[in-house]
Amino acid sequence: FFFQAEDGIRDAQESRGLGDVYKRQVRFTDMTFSQFKEVLKYAEQACKEFQLDKDIATQICKKCKESKVLGWRGEGEWQCLVGKNFTVSLNYDNRLLAFFDLKEIGKTFLVFKSG
Repeated sequence: FFFQAEDGIRDAQESRGLGDVYKRQVRFTDMTFSQFKEVLKYAEQACKEFQLDKDIATQICKKCKESKVLGWRGEGEWQCLVGKNFTVSLNYDNRLLAFFDLKEIGKTFLVFKSG
C-alpha cells in the first residue's frame, strides 16, 4: 500500500493529522492506513525526543507494543531499525511492516513485528 494520495506522504504540502510536517517517502508497507499513521506518529515523536538512533528505535518499539491499534496483532515482538538509506530482506508477521523515510531529518525507518 502507498498512501500518498490520502495524506500527502510524498507531497510537499502539509499532512493532515500526522503531526509536524516532514517530507515522507514510503518504500513499502502492508499495514492498514490507521496502523501506518500510528507508526509515523511514533517515529516523528521519537525523533523530537531523542538524538541517538538506538534511543529512537527503542521508543518506537515501546510505543508500538503499548498501542491499542498495533500492540495486540501478531505473535512476535516489535523491531525497529533506524539509520540512513538501507535495504533489507527479512521475515515478519503478515501486514505488520512499514519501511519509510523522513527525509527532512535524514532518517530511514523499518518497523515490523516478527515472531
